[in-house]
Amino acid sequence: TRSRRRRRRRMASVASMTSSMASVSASVGGGGARARRGAPHAGARAGFASMSKSMSKSKSMSMSSGSTRRRMAMTTRTGAASRKALVTDVIEDASSSTTSTTSWMITATSARITSNEEEEEDGLEHVYKSARWFEIRDSVRPTQVALGWDWTFLKLANFKDFDTAQAYMARKPVPYVSYRGQRYVVDHHHTLAALELSGWDVDVVMEEIFEYDADLTEERFWGIMEGKGWSFCWDAEYKRMEYSDIPKSFNLTAFRNDVYRSLGGFARRYKLLKRGKMLEDKLFFEFQWGYFFWLHRNDAYALWPSSQLQRGFDRLLKMIEQTDDSEYIGEGHLEAARDVQDMILLSEKVLQPLYEVLVEYIAPLAYAYQTIPADEDRIVPGLKKRFGREQLPGSVITGNFDFMEERQKSPILPPPSSSSSSS
Repeated sequence: TRSRRRRRRRMASVASMTSSMASVSASVGGGGARARRGAPHAGARAGFASMSKSMSKSKSMSMSSGSTRRRMAMTTRTGAASRKALVTDVIEDASSSTTSTTSWMITATSARITSNEEEEEDGLEHVYKSARWFEIRDSVRPTQVALGWDWTFLKLANFKDFDTAQAYMARKPVPYVSYRGQRYVVDHHHTLAALELSGWDVDVVMEEIFEYDADLTEERFWGIMEGKGWSFCWDAEYKRMEYSDIPKSFNLTAFRNDVYRSLGGFARRYKLLKRGKMLEDKLFFEFQWGYFFWLHRNDAYALWPSSQLQRGFDRLLKMIEQTDDSEYIGEGHLEAARDVQDMILLSEKVLQPLYEVLVEYIAPLAYAYQTIPADEDRIVPGLKKRFGREQLPGSVITGNFDFMEERQKSPILPPPSSSSSSS
């Protein structure tokens, strides 16, 4: 159709601009790095630390009471490995069942059992249930108000057809907590949003990790969820929203598009950031780094090694936001044809290259944070209030970005004197 041809021409145009931006980023990054080599100066560090301390004072959220602890189920690495084999068997059982679309059979490592409860390494019960997505989706609830739309479109590549979607979901058990007959998901929001967007009705393995008492008030329930790091309820300016604002389905348009959350995901994909192995390092990892990039978007804390890098970051981020608005959000694109292949193509040819260049721009900023010497100086203003911790999780990977290496190795050369230039 003519609209399809116009979209592809726009994709080609943006892809060309992306290529130009990539070549510019290296030269701009190198020049800016030489201008301000090394970690931020002492004054900037001191200012960053003082503002951090003044903004990070907040009361921690209340944790779960003894009556609601009876089925906590966070696994160790060994438990997770056995769980992966277990989930694969659940999917195989569900696929081979001819009497029902739902299967409760679970295959253990050596013998088949008929219980749907498996004792994990932590000594607590995990409950696995496999069911068709269309059968259970009305009772599966999100626990956050925002998603990185571009990160969701990246995941669409795992849902090209029914078999691909089924194989992918076989590796993705969805952890949730039970409360008053609803399943509140605590991970894989982007995966479920991509599944819903694709339209495939595949088997999904739901993993119950906690069951709350029904007499618990909603206010207490959401307070506990946020205290555990299982809920995210902040708007685009990171101001508090009501829990009633959390979507009731995984329809992508119900979520706020958080470009900074997508950036956190792509920074990990392109080997700038690395998550730790502990659970507390994994929960909302990309959201926390996204908040950090949002906090420094205008260089309010003088942490950018170069003002040129900051300006380039701002221009490229706006280009991504405009692409999202014109190709996905605007003109009813998501409501119209649901052409998954077209969305995958736009993600691969336009959005992913744009984010790859954007990660090049933010690499020196992330490295500047990582190399601040004193732990107290790395306190991020407002992080504890929103995520329950003062410093960013995980680590920054150095050595994968050319101008980062140049920034570390190249000496700052004085400008040539008039005599040397005349000779």
